[in-house]
Amino acid sequence: MSSQARRGRPEMAAVPSLTFGVLLKRYRLAAGLTQEELAAEAGLSLRGIADLERGARTQPRKETVQLLADALHLSPQERAQLEAAARGRATSTSPLPNTSLQPSSQFMSAAPLVGRTEELALLDQVLTAGPPVLLLAGEPGMGKSRLLQEGMERSEAAGWTVVAGGCHRRNGQDPYAPLVAALANSLRRQAAAQQRLNLEGCAWLVRLLPELLESQVLAAPAWTLPPEQERRLMFSAVARYLANVAGPAGTLLVLDDLHWAGTDALDLLQALVRTPPERPLRILGAYRDTDISPQDPLAHLAADLAREGRAHRALLSPLSGEEATDLLVELLPEEAAGDSTLLQHLLERAGGVPLFLVSCIQALSTGQLTWNGSSHVPWTLREAILQRVVALPESAQQLLQLAAVVGRSVPRRLLLRVAAQADQTEEALLEALEACGRVRLLVETNEDTYQVTHDLIREVLLTDLGAARRAQLHRRVAEALEQGPGVPAIEVLAYHYARSSEMEKAVLYLERAGDAARARYAHAEAAEAYREVATKLDTLGRVVEAARVRENLGEVLGLLGRYDQALAVLEQAVEVYQSVKDLEGELRTLARIGTTHRWYGTPAEGLKRLQPKIDQLSALGAVRGAAAFYVSLARLYGGIDQYHEMVAAARQGANLARAFGDIQTMLVAQERLGTALSLVGELLESYQVLAEEVLPAAETSSDASTLINALADVSVVYAQWGDYTQEQHYIERAFQLAERLGDPRILLFLTHRLGIIAFARGEWKRARNLFEQAATGARERGRFTGDTYPLYGLGLLCLAEGNEEAASSYFEEARLAEQSSHHRVLHWMQAALAERDLLSGQPEAACARISPLLDLASRNTGYIREFLPLLAWAYLEMGEETRAQMLLTELIAETREARMRPALMEALRVQALAFSKEHRWEEAEQPLLEALTLSRELPAPYAEAKTLYLLGQVSLQRGEPELAREHFSNAQAILHELGERFYARRVEQSLEESARL
Repeated sequence: MSSQARRGRPEMAAVPSLTFGVLLKRYRLAAGLTQEELAAEAGLSLRGIADLERGARTQPRKETVQLLADALHLSPQERAQLEAAARGRATSTSPLPNTSLQPSSQFMSAAPLVGRTEELALLDQVLTAGPPVLLLAGEPGMGKSRLLQEGMERSEAAGWTVVAGGCHRRNGQDPYAPLVAALANSLRRQAAAQQRLNLEGCAWLVRLLPELLESQVLAAPAWTLPPEQERRLMFSAVARYLANVAGPAGTLLVLDDLHWAGTDALDLLQALVRTPPERPLRILGAYRDTDISPQDPLAHLAADLAREGRAHRALLSPLSGEEATDLLVELLPEEAAGDSTLLQHLLERAGGVPLFLVSCIQALSTGQLTWNGSSHVPWTLREAILQRVVALPESAQQLLQLAAVVGRSVPRRLLLRVAAQADQTEEALLEALEACGRVRLLVETNEDTYQVTHDLIREVLLTDLGAARRAQLHRRVAEALEQGPGVPAIEVLAYHYARSSEMEKAVLYLERAGDAARARYAHAEAAEAYREVATKLDTLGRVVEAARVRENLGEVLGLLGRYDQALAVLEQAVEVYQSVKDLEGELRTLARIGTTHRWYGTPAEGLKRLQPKIDQLSALGAVRGAAAFYVSLARLYGGIDQYHEMVAAARQGANLARAFGDIQTMLVAQERLGTALSLVGELLESYQVLAEEVLPAAETSSDASTLINALADVSVVYAQWGDYTQEQHYIERAFQLAERLGDPRILLFLTHRLGIIAFARGEWKRARNLFEQAATGARERGRFTGDTYPLYGLGLLCLAEGNEEAASSYFEEARLAEQSSHHRVLHWMQAALAERDLLSGQPEAACARISPLLDLASRNTGYIREFLPLLAWAYLEMGEETRAQMLLTELIAETREARMRPALMEALRVQALAFSKEHRWEEAEQPLLEALTLSRELPAPYAEAKTLYLLGQVSLQRGEPELAREHFSNAQAILHELGERFYARRVEQSLEESARL
């Protein structure tokens, strides 16, 4: 969406935008005039009218526009629109031609026609071969009037004269409407001379149109007949008039809203159909089948004509999803048509009903519907819906209101229970259900359940209720659910009580609903429920209970990645606990604040926030609530690379939790302890804590988050051991659980970890896909701990592929995004760049990157051992062989003892380099052969290729060019398969050098 759209509703094009020619044609058709008739009425040439309508002339003279407007008898608004179109300006609103059609019909007729293939085929059949009548039926808003408009345009183009009219509601309905309106409208557009010609032989028409006597274009019959005979002659006069005005193809009589037609009009219509016409006559009618019963005269007439083969009936249904999308794209301005979010919102809101779609677009253009979808129902649509509702009996209206309050699915047994509460009989309820069903406002979805037919209808019903009445209905529904058989869903009870005046029960069920949502990892739903509970508790003055609920709210907001909101909510709770001197609650909430800072990537701020309590706890000793506090401290220490402090805090938390019998907190503390031990290089102890203590307990508990973390932690131990199969096994188990939990932090980090495994195993295409997936997700989610890891992965891969520019870009993006004290990802990036520096002959630069990590190494930080071989390599290239050998000797011993095979491989390769510099070829070969064996055991093809490259170098320097070429060729094959270019260029040079020997 554009920035303009995000700021609010942008300027929109007209809906729809009409050229002068299209607008003129629609006004002419609405007036029932042919091009010849309009030309004669306006005193213009037929060719001139034709050129204007087909767009050959787009900007007529002002005098021409005035003549056309006078001839069409346009209203001031219509005249202004025609003049604006003549000046090349798009109409600001959809034109409403001066016809007998209803306003809603007029608006719909201006919209593009989409879909309706079968109905248009029937229309073409009626116009060409018959039968003479096509009746369009359907609910209000299905596009019947738009099809009538299309029929008028198609028939007029085919040489038919169009005579059109429409009914109004039965209150005050004129006799013989809509035919009398169609005839009057047709005559009104004719000059007096033309009227006399077309009224020849139609004397009895004055019984329908007495105004013809006043205009003196027709004389009244001079004799009197019985009413039945006069009626027959009047019907014949109508048929004669329709024959007189016929075009080359005949006459098309278009009648809208026939459901409001009286018996007299239907008798006339039946006579026109059954009397052989002098000229071809076709009738195109539309009616709401929801507004007539099977006993209605129109229903009988339609059935009889269809049975006699004189009529087709087309029942219109909502547009398909594809058709509705096409209509929206036609109506929306270009910048909005490409907005998939807006399109989806409008499609869901309108549900394929053309009137709803068009009304929403019109509301967008006038500001009634906002660009971001936050809106109310457009006024025109609201009135159209309410008109359908108020036509029902009072009992049916009340039932609809109740159904709207219940929700999308309305069980009959619930309606019966609520009706009983209001002393309404079952028979009265069933009658109301039948009335609502007949007009298709409430329909059966199965034998026991009903549904309001459209969400917009339900929305109108709800907003039309007063607040007190709405609250009363919600209370009655909730009580009926609570007292009825079976166990109602907690969420449903919470929904209804929250909207009633029963505050106590609202609090009770809302909190239960939040707990249930959190248990099934529906964090957004849980957050909404908890927030509402806290607000209601504040209103009731129960601030301590509100603080407890805000603890849960802060936790789920953190899981949703809304860290600022989480911190604000938790700080509110802390203030309350401090005011009532509840130390346990304060410590518990501070622990959650610390954890939120950790995931937000601001551990230093978290430690600063918790520091005052650290000093206080040292004096207080064992305090309930302190266990969670120390677990949070352990997390924060890990975020600033203070891993021994992390170990101490985790142990303290575990001991306190054990002392107070807090099994769940003890489990979390043990998980943090296992992670900390891994980070200080105590891999075996870490594995024992995690795999032998935490995992079995976590799998039997309900704490999915701790189980996921423990699985991920065990995978890290296996990664340092070089067991990629087990590492992947544990990560995939964690990933499956994390998908259920819905925590984006861990999902993105685990995706990155899977990418690292794929990179180590030589599956670089898969690695790239995983890194890119994680990087995209991290960018969309915003900043949190670990969001820079996939950028490191992409940079590492680009560097290996020889694309140093792209690698530098990813590393720089990661560096700028890494705003916390969590440096691990920066350490990995420095290591990758240090290797590049060494291969480029810049050992000093490499040393500058790695040597700062010695401080961490001195504190036994385990993962730093994987970087130290690069530092030893830099020492060698700088001529500090003794220093390098001392570092290598210690490093090889440590990695052997800890079984860190990947780090051991790196150290062995550098040791071989050290021996080579002293020309100790056999001694150099031994560590390389060991490293080669390790790389194939893992397997790690990239490490294997690097080792083969060094073996080739040793063989070449020993004067064994053939053996060297064999090693180089093997390395080259692996690197080619990987798509690697970082080492490949050096291997190629070495091959050329060995070939010259």
